[in-house]
Amino acid sequence: MRKVVKGLVLGAIALMVIGGSIPASAKAPLKEVFVDEGLFTLPDIGCTGFTLTEVMDSESVQVTTFYNKAGDEIKIATHANFFGTITNTLTGDTFRDHASFTETMNLVNGTTTVNGISFHYIVGGRGQVFAEIGHKIFVTDTFEVIFQGGQDDLASDPDLLSLCEFMA
Repeated sequence: MRKVVKGLVLGAIALMVIGGSIPASAKAPLKEVFVDEGLFTLPDIGCTGFTLTEVMDSESVQVTTFYNKAGDEIKIATHANFFGTITNTLTGDTFRDHASFTETMNLVNGTTTVNGISFHYIVGGRGQVFAEIGHKIFVTDTFEVIFQGGQDDLASDPDLLSLCEFMA
């Protein structure tokens, strides 16, 4: 029994010595919070005979920047929760916009990962008309999709022009 206790004590001391000699990160992650700044409000979408405009109802965005031991940025994680209202300027009809997602840019390997609901539009009587939901990894510079798990209407319609038909 004494040998076991002695071994545990020596092991604990060795871990403290080794653990104490590992240098800490040069810089703690930087967390920034943005509230109701309209960072994810859609630009106007020009349709034939009308425009779709969006007003932000509420938005909460947290951006966390991670650093390596040398103090260089290695990853930027953005979590967004957005509520907005899209209006058809001709009819005055409105549509709900809610997005809740995390986007992580890996600056070392040049990829971006998106998890959650980036776009999700439901129109009464038609149901879901457009969505980008799930898990997506793409090359940050070229937007080339490496992996897509879930629905991604944005890939075939990056300007959101199909919304004109559904929100007419």
